[in-house]
Amino acid sequence: MKCKIGLFKSWTGVSEGTLRYYEKLGLIQPYRDAYNEYRTYDEVDFLQLIQIKQLSSFDIQLKDLPCEGRAVSIDEMRGMLARRRENLEEEINRLYDQLARIKLHESFFGQEYGGETEIQKANIRGIYRLFISDPAVYRHPAASEISKRWLSNMPYAHATLRIPLKELRSPEGPPYPVSLGIGMLERYFVEARDTFRAPMQYSAPHTCVSGNIVVEDLNRITRKDLEPFFKYFEANSLIPCDDMYGWIVFFARCSEGSRYYISLRVAVA
Repeated sequence: MKCKIGLFKSWTGVSEGTLRYYEKLGLIQPYRDAYNEYRTYDEVDFLQLIQIKQLSSFDIQLKDLPCEGRAVSIDEMRGMLARRRENLEEEINRLYDQLARIKLHESFFGQEYGGETEIQKANIRGIYRLFISDPAVYRHPAASEISKRWLSNMPYAHATLRIPLKELRSPEGPPYPVSLGIGMLERYFVEARDTFRAPMQYSAPHTCVSGNIVVEDLNRITRKDLEPFFKYFEANSLIPCDDMYGWIVFFARCSEGSRYYISLRVAVA
């Protein structure tokens, strides 16, 4: 097969500009007529183009492909493919993890909020938290740096809150004092190669009671809002043994007011 660039272009579907670019990079070497500079392509150019297209489809960079003036051995190419495969496997795992987290997040959006039937016994995984509304935290010199780093790990960080255990045990009284901040499951904390240091707080895995509530003011959460939890404790002879924590699943603010949809957890014994 000997053909000019127009015919070769029609055979390959590759534009003239791209063919000239590949030639400039030394990836293909068409014959150049010394008299008129016309290019003539043959079967080897066709095979080279197939290799370029195939390896490029694996996201192998053009600069790494064999070309005029740069030999690439089969062992080197094997290594490039192996590295690309490993990168793809990491990306696939990341996408599977992202898919699982979206499904989990979607499931929380699909749940009912505020109903007693939603209270249930569950297991809580280890979680790290930074309560930025706690004066002892936001005045700490490391707090802003930790907060910034955790927010850079989105979507693995989430909005969280805490209600102290001693307040939960109080039968009556004003709204609970609530600390607000961000949290991250231990799995993602470890994967990010983070290290524990003040003013972080850690909650170990534990058997817990979980449920959902909706409130209009995070600073006005009362025993009435949590009544389904207390009824569940009583019915199942359970005792809260740690602070109550919440994941703020969603909140909407408008001129008419706010609504906060919260998934709560409290360790029990």
